[in-house]
Formats: sequence, C-alpha cells, structure tokens
Amino acid sequence: MGEYYHWVNIDKKEYITPHDFDYGNKFHESMNKDSDPLHAIHVLLANEWRGDRVLWLGDERLVSEDFPNAVIQNLYVQTAEFGDSGYTLNLILDTYRNVSCLFKEAEEDVREEIGYYIEEYLELGRLEYYNEYGIDFEHPYEGLFLKSGRRYKYTINHTKKVYYSLDETKILFQNNTKNDFSDPLPILMGYGRVTEPGEWLGDIIGVSDSKPEGYLLLKKLYMDR
Repeated sequence: MGEYYHWVNIDKKEYITPHDFDYGNKFHESMNKDSDPLHAIHVLLANEWRGDRVLWLGDERLVSEDFPNAVIQNLYVQTAEFGDSGYTLNLILDTYRNVSCLFKEAEEDVREEIGYYIEEYLELGRLEYYNEYGIDFEHPYEGLFLKSGRRYKYTINHTKKVYYSLDETKILFQNNTKNDFSDPLPILMGYGRVTEPGEWLGDIIGVSDSKPEGYLLLKKLYMDR
C-alpha cells in the first residue's frame, strides 16, 4: 500500500488529507503546484493555522523523544500520553480533527463519507470508531464546505527569515533541469519513511501575496532529496 501522508497541525490538533480532495495520499501525489490539497494548506497557513507548527507527516515512521526537532519531540509526547508511544497514526485519527471538510473542493468525497457516518450513528446510536470531521449529528453539514483553496504568491519561513515564490525561485531537479509543475513545500516540511526530514521541519511557515520585508529570497530549490 505504501506510506500515506497528511498535513498535520500539532498545535490545533487538526489535519487535512489529500484523499478527501480526490488525490492520492502518497508523498508525491499532491505535489503539483495547482493541486487542491496544496491550495487548501495555503489558505489554512494564511488564516486559522497562522503561526502554528505544521508538517507533512507520513504514517510509517516512528517519532522519537530523542529526535533533534521540537515538533517531533512534541508529537512523541502526544503519542505517549495517548498510550501508543512513537506511533502517530492512531493519535491523529482518534484525537485530531480532519478539517478537509471545511473546503468546497473536498465536498463530494467528504459529504459521501459523512453520509456513511450518519447511517452508522442512526443504526447504532454511536460511531464504532471515530468522528474524524468532528460533526454534530443534529446538524452534520453545518459550517462545512465554505472555504475555497487558493495559492498565495510567497511561501515564507518566519523562523529562518527566508521565502520562495514559484514566479521568482527556480524549482529544479537534482540534475539542474527545471521543474515547472511542482511545489517543494511537502519536501521542505516532510517527515516520513520515504523522505529525509525536511529542512523546514518544525519552523513557522506562512504565505502571503506581499513580499516579506527583510527576508531573503531563495533563488533555487531542489525537488529531489
């Protein structure tokens, strides 16, 4: 099956999953710069997730209290308190909210999934597993599908005080040929079995249509790690 990835906010205990936007959940499957999951993460980083610690998290790599990164150490503490030390998948599914449901681009798949939950709730009076979207069964669709994803011009690392723009930064493969269809954000923020920890892992990341004053433009970024 392979390793599946989600965009995870460890401060708000929320996540989005590409599957709800009808994209694959493997590392490279939603990396296209125009993909709905990336547009959704941009909107969250500009608004509700502004200033939070976010990562592109794979479900097949353990987190460790000894890993030299505060985000991974924090995740380890959460897994230990949950009773499943080092394993993030059940922690995320059981205790975080999937906020893909806020986006109209995910409506078709999420509405269908919620329909199954409603059927189960009406039959059993409860859900057998978890209420991943955090819905109120009296008003299950209230407040959902109201956001639209979009791309912002600048992706900003406030911790390192650097930024990139797909209009100004050269996005390259390792052989220095141009990649004009991908966004490197998942590589920069990734943590999983199939990738090296991203160079921006644990940093505070934002997006804006305005160039950040006093920050350094990254002239080139590589897509292959």
